[in-house]
Order: sequence, then structure tokens, then C-alpha cells
Amino acid sequence: MSYNRLGAAQKFTMSGTSQATTAFGTQTRVIRVATHDQPAYIKIGPGTPTAAATETLIPIGYVEYFSVSPGEKLAVFQGGTAGAFTVTEMA
Repeated sequence: MSYNRLGAAQKFTMSGTSQATTAFGTQTRVIRVATHDQPAYIKIGPGTPTAAATETLIPIGYVEYFSVSPGEKLAVFQGGTAGAFTVTEMA
């Protein structure tokens, strides 16, 4: 996959409570997610999704790309202890 532009980025310190991004922009169709030092569970959807330990697991140090619709959000929940997690909109 090749994308030309990085868009808005959001960084989280994961916790034992689900945290959601702001709504993705009107031109956003793909996001890039990255775990830094801890695994993360994620859920993408309309409204304000809630991530839990039963959702999609992103291992430590992984970068993944996901298709999204404008206005959707991503929720993240720690898979271990508190750790850094970033979401970047791709244009």
C-alpha cells in the first residue's frame, strides 16, 4: 500500500479504560495504527465505539492499516500495562 499524505494524528497513553479518537475527517478512508511498547485492543465504528479485551489485538511494535469511513472513530484498550498508541489518518 502506498499513500501520499499523513493527516491528523492522535496519540494515547493506553489504560484499563477504553479511549476513543475524535471522528475521522471527511476525506479519511484509511488509518494507520501503531503500538509502541504494549499490545492494544481496538474497535472501529460509528458513534463512540468501546474497545475491550475481546476485540482485535495489535501486538507490540506493529503498524497496521485499516479502511474506515469518514466520521467513524477508533477505540483503544490496553493489552498489557499503560503504553503508547498512535492513530494517523491517511489521505
